[in-house]
Amino acid sequence: MKHILSQLFTVLALFLLSGCATFEEGANQEVNVASFPAGAEIFIDGEPAGITPATLTISRKVAHEVQVQKAGYDTYIDYFTPTPNARSENYVKFGLAEDLGQYVDLQPVSMNIQMRSEFVPQSIGGDPFKTMGQKILEVDRHLEAGLISPVEHKYIVEQIITFFEQ
Repeated sequence: MKHILSQLFTVLALFLLSGCATFEEGANQEVNVASFPAGAEIFIDGEPAGITPATLTISRKVAHEVQVQKAGYDTYIDYFTPTPNARSENYVKFGLAEDLGQYVDLQPVSMNIQMRSEFVPQSIGGDPFKTMGQKILEVDRHLEAGLISPVEHKYIVEQIITFFEQ
């Protein structure tokens, strides 16, 4: 009997203590992160979280920094931010629901990221046509070497041309 009570107490203590993290971090919410091109690494608050496209489950109670990285592209940084939801307007906020973050939702729910190629220059330079031609030739060489796909090639060339049209 003592042994059974001891086990029951241990299980009960583990159950109660495991809930502490939930109170600190709040309830979770699913968010989506997609990028073009796909296959970029996702980091949430500096920790690896997956590869795009991905559905992630994160705490809704606090803001989260999202970094998306892929070789050959600029790092993208944005945030999932807790924002009051419809439930927060209709109730007095207190107790367990508030502790779990039930009165907020992370926004945005989905991030659809258009990654900017590192081939796109920062300035047009003294001879814009020459600079544009050089950049497009670099992208062509990456395609020929198999470092980028034909779809990525088209995407990067479009980014370069759009940059010089400005």
